[in-house]
Amino acid sequence: MGPDLAQSFVPLLLVLGLGILVLPGLRPDNKVARMVGAGLTAALLLRYLHWRLTGTLPPLAPEWQSLAAWGFFTVEALSSLAGLLLLHVLSRTRDRSAEASAHPVEGFPGGPPLIDVLIPTYNEQREILYRTIIGAMAQDYPRFRVWVLDDGRRPWLAEMAEGLGAHYRTRGDNSHGKAGNMNAALEHLLALPEPPDAVAVLDADFVATPLFLRRAAALLHDPKVAVVQTPQYFFNPDPVQLNLGAASLIPDEQRFFFDVILASKDAHGTAFSCGTSALVRASLLSLKMTGLGLRTAYLNEPLTAGLAPEGLQEYLTQRGRWCLGTMQIVRTPWGPLSRGPVPWLMRLHTLDTVLFWTVGALIRVLSLLVPILYWWVGLVVMETDLPSILEHLGPYWVCCVLFLGWVSRGTNVPLMAEAMALLVARESLRASAVGLFGSRNQKFKVTAKGAMRDRVVVQWSLMAWFLVPAGLTLGGILMRVLAGPISGTPPQVEAMNLFWSLYNIATLLVAALMCIERPRFRREERFGADEAATLVVEGARWPVRVTDISAIGCRLALPPGCGLSRGAQVVVELAGAGPVEGEVRRVSQGHGHVAFVLSPATQAALVRKIFSGVYVRSVTRLSPWQLLCILARRAFG
Repeated sequence: MGPDLAQSFVPLLLVLGLGILVLPGLRPDNKVARMVGAGLTAALLLRYLHWRLTGTLPPLAPEWQSLAAWGFFTVEALSSLAGLLLLHVLSRTRDRSAEASAHPVEGFPGGPPLIDVLIPTYNEQREILYRTIIGAMAQDYPRFRVWVLDDGRRPWLAEMAEGLGAHYRTRGDNSHGKAGNMNAALEHLLALPEPPDAVAVLDADFVATPLFLRRAAALLHDPKVAVVQTPQYFFNPDPVQLNLGAASLIPDEQRFFFDVILASKDAHGTAFSCGTSALVRASLLSLKMTGLGLRTAYLNEPLTAGLAPEGLQEYLTQRGRWCLGTMQIVRTPWGPLSRGPVPWLMRLHTLDTVLFWTVGALIRVLSLLVPILYWWVGLVVMETDLPSILEHLGPYWVCCVLFLGWVSRGTNVPLMAEAMALLVARESLRASAVGLFGSRNQKFKVTAKGAMRDRVVVQWSLMAWFLVPAGLTLGGILMRVLAGPISGTPPQVEAMNLFWSLYNIATLLVAALMCIERPRFRREERFGADEAATLVVEGARWPVRVTDISAIGCRLALPPGCGLSRGAQVVVELAGAGPVEGEVRRVSQGHGHVAFVLSPATQAALVRKIFSGVYVRSVTRLSPWQLLCILARRAFG
């Protein structure tokens, strides 16, 4: 390694050493440390952009090499603007748990507000809606009503809702999808003799814990808070977690947004409603409210849990819908570039989201294409060498990785984040174009939930988008090995493109692994447990431990001498659910597997127990070493 290359590592190693020495001793909610970390990362990003502008671009001329270089830099600069806005968001954070504890609803003037819980539904399965209604009806809150809003107009759902104590409503048509469904219900609720003081919204697959209303409503003590948003958790693995075979090790894709970004936006006063698991004081949208001096508060507590999309196609449909919704905001009077009464900070933080979906996806696609075009046709968009890249990009990249890893408490890992962004890039660009330039009346696409898959499915149509550019990149490298370097290209430029290409190949292969869908066999999700119970077999009582549990069965660790056989009729006495009848389906290695025989009362009791918030746990940390082991096992195991 030559002296120039060795010297280029110095700034990078200084940043790395500073991060390793300082960050482990600091809490991510340390105000000064967050501001310094965000400021240092932003300064290094601006340093990199200055070098790109002054030291790597050819003179602007009507030639394809020059236009390509300046075009790529323009997109890169817009992407960097999104990065700067994100760093500004992350420079602060807020935790409202203590505030919620300090303002119980019983102390409100006039007592606890009356809350109507809305569950909009269209075509979800019976089992999904059953547990959602049970959870909504089990609220530890003095004044609330539950409304099932059925755009499917199903008689069996009306019977089930009324049997569980919930109200049931339909409407004449399904215009405007979920929003139209809720607006129709709000017209009815506000015309009642006793209209609600607040409205809670739960998607049809989201089960609220008993404390959801009590904790969220506590933040309404502040008259300027019109919406209280809580995070979305999931009780099943999302497609990425499942397909990589590490649901208990890899955080779900939404943890960085809900645990980090939204809590930071709340600190700036720019949090917004996410459509479910929210409490609304009035029928106003978040962006409209800020123009009236009102705001959204974010309570970062696990108060609801829902179903993540089961498959990649459903996952992409959901992300496309989120992107489309963001783009549609741009075209309203409350968009970031509009003339509406929206504060400038809300505009900036909304622009951050818009750039994430648009420019963020575009720069990732271009970053794949540029090295391919270099190897095959000699395109150079960056006239520099590897030492200069390491000296200018290296410190920023390392600082950004360290800062994001620190504020996210380890849930943001670069290679994983890049691969997941690539996974949705095509859908993001499509939805962005439709949302910005297409018809304003786009059909609402419902994300399918609750399906079972009994075999491995390779999503070849998705995987091709990653294997083809990986093959073209590798083929271009091999071609240059055989045919020799491009005439007139300095060796350092080739070294830089080789480094770039290898990183792209690694990211593309990780994304390709995500396209191999593993089977989902269980009708009901099982949750790990470790709790005492009593097993009753033919009148004999045995102390056992529950090691996992679902709404239809459990696994028990048996004590020595417990002669349990397959087919035996038993009773399992569970804390919080009472005695539950069951049948032994399997006995192996000191464990008994029991399928519950459910009456309506025990089924409801089990749903309340399982979705009380005790069993739904989220992965909150992933180390790079763990990720490499997971990927190696998935690829070669």
